[in-house]
Amino acid sequence: MAQPASAFTSLDPALGYANGSWQLEWRVYLGLLTYRDAPGRDGSVVVPGLASSLPAIGDRGRTYTFTLRPGLTYSDGRPVRAGDVKNGIERLFRIDSPAVGFFGGIVGADTFAKTRRGGISGIVADDAARTITFRLVRSRNDFANVLAMPFAAPVPRGTPAKDVSATSPVPGTGPYAIASYRPNRSVVLVRNAHFVPTASVVRGNPDRVEVRIGGDARHNLTAVRKGTADYDADLLPPDQLALAQKELGNRVRVSLLPNTIYIWMNTRVAPFTDVRVRRAVEYAVDRAAVARLFGGLARPTENLLPPSYRAYRKLTLYPHDLARARALVRSAGASGAHVKIWGLAQQPWSSLSAYLASVLDSIGLKTSIASIPPATFQNVVGNRSTHAQIGWNAWIADYPNPIDWFDTLLNGEHITATHNNNLANADDPEVDRLIDRLREAPRATAAVDAGWAKVDRLVLAKAFVAPAVNVLTTSAFSSRVDMSCYVDHPIYGFDWTRACVR
Repeated sequence: MAQPASAFTSLDPALGYANGSWQLEWRVYLGLLTYRDAPGRDGSVVVPGLASSLPAIGDRGRTYTFTLRPGLTYSDGRPVRAGDVKNGIERLFRIDSPAVGFFGGIVGADTFAKTRRGGISGIVADDAARTITFRLVRSRNDFANVLAMPFAAPVPRGTPAKDVSATSPVPGTGPYAIASYRPNRSVVLVRNAHFVPTASVVRGNPDRVEVRIGGDARHNLTAVRKGTADYDADLLPPDQLALAQKELGNRVRVSLLPNTIYIWMNTRVAPFTDVRVRRAVEYAVDRAAVARLFGGLARPTENLLPPSYRAYRKLTLYPHDLARARALVRSAGASGAHVKIWGLAQQPWSSLSAYLASVLDSIGLKTSIASIPPATFQNVVGNRSTHAQIGWNAWIADYPNPIDWFDTLLNGEHITATHNNNLANADDPEVDRLIDRLREAPRATAAVDAGWAKVDRLVLAKAFVAPAVNVLTTSAFSSRVDMSCYVDHPIYGFDWTRACVR
């Protein structure tokens, strides 16, 4: 089965963090927990992966204990040991992974992050008993979700603390293994001969998956039409959507993964240190115009949280008002200030950058655009030394919990010098305290949902980010693909392991 795909940063389980990376890694790097292989809400249910069962939770939500299934091996035949889970998480810190913020609540993680010595004391592994226990500083109701991410997969001891995905891919424990990876060009996946299926994780249908990375969206759609590729993972060009639907019929699928495209403004770099300038951007952006750039495949929004979440409450704080935006820029003394927009060097991001430049120019700022290749974009803008001022970002849920949005993207406690996800560098005590309190709630309730809705309003009122649209995703398939096997997973999108070809 062949699949054109946009570039992604890495296929190392510690570093791969694009949607394309995870769509592949989900079935290569299996951790203690994973998600049910099902569409809709059922696919958001956490199930055992390498663990024999769901964890035993104690100490008022502050300890999680797992037992590995017996006889587990990596794709290269080496046995999986309980200590490999600990090693995999500690490697995240050694390699400066963008995932370290997810694991900072483990006892001893903050100390290990600074010293890189002695290991994380709050992870206790017993190889003989096949047990792993996590001790948390505070309870957090998303910790099972965190452990279900590819970041938490076990890694054999001796794996280098650097990206080795292109030279000697880290062996995994899922139903598939990486046979080869050529960055920005191709990936080949094959069956893991050592994988033993369970009730939670099936073996999968394709024997081999060949992924071609890159190519523009029109070229990739043409490849599917001609049958030289079976699956196009790119968002269809807006002017091609209607024709593709007419030609391919039910082989074009449209779905909504929880996502938001938003503008981030670096609160540590002028002129966005001034909330008036940030609010000027909020008023200046015409969200309906942004939606039109996606040709019917986007919905305007002012919320960072997607509408599919229980905590969503529709926000309307910033009606489009260029005159008000200009006045705010003048009052901040920022007229004529130079602003560099950091954007991806591919569509639709190039159009989004051009649109934002025209908007900022119209309210009195002077703009330029830095176009960065997709494979390096996150590393560049997430590096403190870049001093990136403003740009677009797309966030697709790592897991179905508001913690993933607000704690990851806007909690000042998680700002890092490299691989920083808090691109706004927002560090607001009021917001941080509220996020921390809600994160520690034992379960989701109406009161917790209302609290997350308050966070959503606060971050918009403080204008750390300017949410713009929720984008619909598309998948296009060749005539070789049997659509009766199609599964649209709510976190990872099209589940290629379930694909059937004629």
